[in-house]
Amino acid sequence: MNISYLFGFIAGISLIITYSLYFKQTLKGESNPNPSTWTIWLLIGIINAATYFSLTNNNLWQSFIMIVAPCSVFFILVYSLFKGKFSKISKIEIIMFGLAIAIGIFWQITSNDRISNLILQVIYIISFVPTISGIIRKRSKEHPTAWIAASISYLFSIISIALANQIDWIAFIHPVVIGLLGNGIVAALIIHQRQ
Repeated sequence: MNISYLFGFIAGISLIITYSLYFKQTLKGESNPNPSTWTIWLLIGIINAATYFSLTNNNLWQSFIMIVAPCSVFFILVYSLFKGKFSKISKIEIIMFGLAIAIGIFWQITSNDRISNLILQVIYIISFVPTISGIIRKRSKEHPTAWIAASISYLFSIISIALANQIDWIAFIHPVVIGLLGNGIVAALIIHQRQ
């Protein structure tokens, strides 16, 4: 197995572990998923997985983490919906959801994976705003473990992409945006509030 593929596999497996940790935190009441953030992640995660696959030259191993993410988000979203584990929704979250739908329509109309994927990353980073806002305003409860683990998972994804024979610079944007920036900021805020 190619070392790039190995890191892609590790990234996907570590993200499964990450979402398992988050699910456990949700069960214990240590985390309350934001319904808008998680619904946006599901919607754009599906589009992102489809567009990202072409960015990695149809490499299943490097795209594995992008497949794991929406499947895991779906599971936690459905559980939280039926068990009433969500935090409250704000107006910005409704706007974000509308933007995610607009990107999906753009992608379907243009079939431009590169542009659609880049625009999705903007929505991804903005999708963290409701969760960050909830943490700052103390409207939502989060535990840092899964957020730190997610950053590590996406770090493995970055390594996988960097070790590939053919590198498309756009492929780096998603793991940097969602993994290091989004998850990293949330983890840092949670840790800061606990001190």
